[in-house]
Amino acid sequence: MTRKLYLRLYFAFLGVLLAVVAVVAGINILTGRGFAMVKGGPHMARHMARMLDLRREPLDRVVDDLHEALGIDIAVFGPHGEVLAAAGAPLPSPDLRVLERVQQGPGWIPGMHGVVAAPLRRVPGGVVIGRLPVPEGMLRALVIRNVLLVLGTLLVSLVLVYPLSRSITRPVEKLTAAVQAYGRGDLARRSGLGDLEDEVGQLARSFDEMADRIQATRRAEKELLANVSHELRTPLARMKVALELIQPPDEAVQKRLQALNEEVDELGRLIADVLTTSRLELAALPLRKIRVRIADLVAKARERSLALQPASAIDARVEPELYLDADEGLLARALDNLLDNARKYGNGTPVEVEARREGSSALIAVRDRGPGIPLAELEHVFDPFFRGEDARREASGFGLGLALAKRVAEAHGGSAQAVNAEGGGARIELRFPAAAYGLGAGPSGFTAAAGAAKS
Repeated sequence: MTRKLYLRLYFAFLGVLLAVVAVVAGINILTGRGFAMVKGGPHMARHMARMLDLRREPLDRVVDDLHEALGIDIAVFGPHGEVLAAAGAPLPSPDLRVLERVQQGPGWIPGMHGVVAAPLRRVPGGVVIGRLPVPEGMLRALVIRNVLLVLGTLLVSLVLVYPLSRSITRPVEKLTAAVQAYGRGDLARRSGLGDLEDEVGQLARSFDEMADRIQATRRAEKELLANVSHELRTPLARMKVALELIQPPDEAVQKRLQALNEEVDELGRLIADVLTTSRLELAALPLRKIRVRIADLVAKARERSLALQPASAIDARVEPELYLDADEGLLARALDNLLDNARKYGNGTPVEVEARREGSSALIAVRDRGPGIPLAELEHVFDPFFRGEDARREASGFGLGLALAKRVAEAHGGSAQAVNAEGGGARIELRFPAAAYGLGAGPSGFTAAAGAAKS
């Protein structure tokens, strides 16, 4: 907690206030009545001893004169504690240890309130003792006053300094949160501190302007990519038609043309994925939402997958009355990509598809039995064109399948997550907000899971 800037500022202000209090208290003690009394008591005792030593009159007369002049109780004690002269109220006889200590110099007598003593040269081993008019509880009142001063300073710091430190650091914390969110990919995040006129406001405005420029640049790049992808579809379609019209003279040429046709189809799918992904990110692709029965969606995707690879096995377990309001074409495209991804990295093992209700969402899980996703790659499998080391060695693809699936989920207000399944294999989860259930009102959603690496 002490690393927080507002706490550091608060403790700095508090330290300054406490230092001021300490200086004020010290000056008060050094120049106030309490200190004068503490320091002046032994000085007065020394003065009384000097008067007794200088005057040659009897001790009784000198003691009486000092009593009348100073208005204090005075007594002279011999080396054995006997009273030699006294004036005023009686004073208790100090013990021998006190007498011996007083011989070293004047000072206060412990245990006797306001009583000071000084040695006498006129009476070897004797001392003069006087009771000064020290108010009862004076030192206690001085301590209480200083304690109240410290407490008052703490209260003032809590009421004034702490809010001040928070007001200084709160914009910094808000700006930090905006920068962190922007770094996590929320490119629409702004600080909202542009109205401040101080240095923090200037920094916030600089960040907002930088974010606007970056977002505009990214949008321009995506628009360019979408336009280029759209324009490439026309020549690809012409190439497709031309390849179909060619009459091969022999079987070898026919095989080459078939291979070329497959490459054109693969390039067409890549361009379609790029175009769809770019338009989804640009919010330029309208969603045509209808009531989608998940069982039908999974069945059609299963048929398409088996048509491409008849030898692959797909085990499906689907709740029949599971519905979702969504764009059926985009959902089918996302599910096809996930199934294709699972086939590629499942090492020939059956792909498991499960669709069921899970709380307020619907779950569609597509699981493979492949090697899974390396932990270092889990957070990157949805990045466009990202393909892990194993994916680059073991399977073809461009790294757009899962990216498109995630964009489809986000376009419907959902999210995506990649996890390794317990017992081996991997799954990718796409979650959508709750939608209508069946023909009535009820919870629904969409989750999908797929293979170990991106298609």
